[in-house]
Amino acid sequence: MIDFTFEKKASLQDALMQLHTIVTLLRSKNGCPWDREQTSKSVAENLLDETYEYIDEVIKHDQYGQREELGDVLLNTMMLLEIHEEQDGFSVVESLNDVCEKLIRRHPHVFSTAEVSSSGEVIDLWNTIKTKVEGKQNTDDDFFSRVPTSLPPLEMANEIQKKIRKVGFDWPNVDGVVEKVEEELSEVLQAKDHQSDETEDLEMELGDLLFAVVNLTRFLGYNPSVALHRSNQKMRNRFNSLYQIAKQKDISLDQEHLEEMDQLWQEVKSEETRSKE
Repeated sequence: MIDFTFEKKASLQDALMQLHTIVTLLRSKNGCPWDREQTSKSVAENLLDETYEYIDEVIKHDQYGQREELGDVLLNTMMLLEIHEEQDGFSVVESLNDVCEKLIRRHPHVFSTAEVSSSGEVIDLWNTIKTKVEGKQNTDDDFFSRVPTSLPPLEMANEIQKKIRKVGFDWPNVDGVVEKVEEELSEVLQAKDHQSDETEDLEMELGDLLFAVVNLTRFLGYNPSVALHRSNQKMRNRFNSLYQIAKQKDISLDQEHLEEMDQLWQEVKSEETRSKE
């Protein structure tokens, strides 16, 4: 047993130090076996999960939920810092110093004499600093070398498109993006109807359609992963409502009851609309 008593802190410094102390104790010899077994990879995966849980609370406008999930995000971040410190990689202080120094360096329009008149000029300034000051450039043979290869496909498509946009290779307006989505959809339908034709690749055409939809989402100013996450949650909530009503009415969810299921689906959607009015 470790002798430790939690205290509510009044300052950010004390609160962060208490979190750091607790994480250190959990990873210690007399701490928690599960926490000691965690690796930077497993904690990074937990961090992603907690980030999406925070996004859920933002979508729901739940302030208490956001507070709780941000705490979990900080916990996993602190756990990662502790793991690296244990492995003689770098210290928590070094990591914090690095990010503070970078923030100052990348904001000369705030902390020095550089001048900008828009957020677009800020981004141009950042890109210049990244390449000319920090030396973060693409490799000679790969324009996308700085796009993480570990990104899931949806996020990678978004990052590829954002990087291309930085050099001006983008649609002048949304009409062209919409036309591209329509074009890719027609090519999917063409490939679907001619699958025996060896020149048609339905899987590739489906990928092109998804890429075009990601492009449309990005062009309109949204994150495709967050947009899809919201749609996933909406589908889960709607079908769970249908599932509950079906149980109450003793309706089986199977092919023989598709008409009843469709009626329940419309009922759930109508109830959603009424609740928003």
